[in-house]
Amino acid sequence: FYISELKKASKRMTCHKRFKIQKKVREHNRKVRKEAKKRGHKKPKKDLGVPNAAPFKEQVLREAEQRKQRQREELKKQQKLDRQKGLEKKRKQEANKKDAAKVKLSEKVIEASDVVLEVLDARDPLGSRCPQVEQLVSQMEGDKKILLVLNKIDLIPKENLEKWLDYLNQELPTIAFKSAMQQKDKTVKKHTKRRSAYLDLSRSSLCFGSECLLKLLREHSVTKERVIQVGVVGFPNTGKSSIINSLKEVRACDVGPVRGLTKCLQIVHINKQIKMLDSPCIIAAPSNSALALALRSTADIDAENLVGSVGAILKHCSKQKIMLHYNVPDYRNSLEFLTLLAQKRGMLKKGGLADTESAAKLFLYDWTGAKVSYYSRPPPAWTLSPHLSREIVAAAQQAFNLQDLEEDNKSTIKGSKYPNEASSIAFQSLGFTEGIIEESELPEEVVGLEKTEASEDEEELTEGEDEEDEIESDIEESSAEWRGWSSWPQSLSMNKRVHCRDSTTYTCRLFLNLHVLPKQANSFLFEIQWYLCL
Repeated sequence: FYISELKKASKRMTCHKRFKIQKKVREHNRKVRKEAKKRGHKKPKKDLGVPNAAPFKEQVLREAEQRKQRQREELKKQQKLDRQKGLEKKRKQEANKKDAAKVKLSEKVIEASDVVLEVLDARDPLGSRCPQVEQLVSQMEGDKKILLVLNKIDLIPKENLEKWLDYLNQELPTIAFKSAMQQKDKTVKKHTKRRSAYLDLSRSSLCFGSECLLKLLREHSVTKERVIQVGVVGFPNTGKSSIINSLKEVRACDVGPVRGLTKCLQIVHINKQIKMLDSPCIIAAPSNSALALALRSTADIDAENLVGSVGAILKHCSKQKIMLHYNVPDYRNSLEFLTLLAQKRGMLKKGGLADTESAAKLFLYDWTGAKVSYYSRPPPAWTLSPHLSREIVAAAQQAFNLQDLEEDNKSTIKGSKYPNEASSIAFQSLGFTEGIIEESELPEEVVGLEKTEASEDEEELTEGEDEEDEIESDIEESSAEWRGWSSWPQSLSMNKRVHCRDSTTYTCRLFLNLHVLPKQANSFLFEIQWYLCL
């Protein structure tokens, strides 16, 4: 059994095919040169340098070197700016993706809840209230109830708290609440011994209002005759997770001063009747004022906008109270205030310059956290909110016993401690903060990279196809010209026989017209000479 070796395919071809390939290559190269000529790309001229006989040669060379150095530095700066813009764009895209995920989870929590707790910051109740959430709860099916939880009541004066409770209870049932600042960790008991001197940190900061809230939820679960799900929603740093930890009396949810710390849905069983759903924070709409975005936005504020955010807060505060609280002298604008604050706190850069960026972050951290005691006054006259109706308010108030709620709030107010109005900072609120609760309401600049990349690829493909079509059409035109010129020797011979009795005249006429012929006609030169010889 013998297998013969396979022979390689021969590279021989007909002259017609080889010449056709060469012709197409020449046409393609011609087209490329033509396009390059249209673009005006020229070969850079060689620098001949400075002649030795030129006066001030060293100075000219020095200036040229300095100019090149400046150009290199400008190029580096531009490249650095481009890199920063690219990183900022990626950062914004990642933040937008996170915001979209938070919006989906918040909507799911509201849909799955029987009772929705909207957590408000007692220092600015209207500013931490989202009309979109209240409107969505009232429009959903399933007889959902909504409660307002006025958290951080220990940071405002007592008289101001009572006024806010009277104002908010005219629309929706409102509970005064003060979260426990420190809860026991689940793993503490496992690592401690009974004989060791252990100090329970949870007793150092008491919780007020938990009994009132649990009482209302238990009564509602009795009417439902099943386990109820309670969703906790609100803007960042209002204390949503702290309320759940206070009701559970252990650290079940992560808490901290960082904005938007809760990033996923978490289910916490309070008892056999109540199940609480911890949701991510509500995303503040970009259409809000600079003050609302400075206090309620989850996005990291750019270094350029930090001074503007601080200035928006300072405009709505008492200047004297700010000076007394931060112990700084009189200032003219927000930048001067940040400079004085940085010098006071020892935030200095190289050369003793004040680090205003760090001072601005510290200021915003104090105002979004629980370090600054400020308060806002309720409107002088109560008016129904535009996103609510009389029927919605009546249904919300009938679901709970308002008399018991009022008595429980009074007992909560008596047990807690409050700052004086003289030591607190008066703050002017701008009203409701618009929130995003549907993914379709996110800004349009949130565009996926896949769509843009796909469109770019399609454009490149279409451009490539157009170029191929142009090349093929040029090749066909050139072949047509070739066929036309291929018949020229016959007409030449006819003219020779009829008209060209004088060979010298004919030869001069022929070579005068050769420069008009296309490049393909040069291949016929041998045939032309052969005809001349006839």
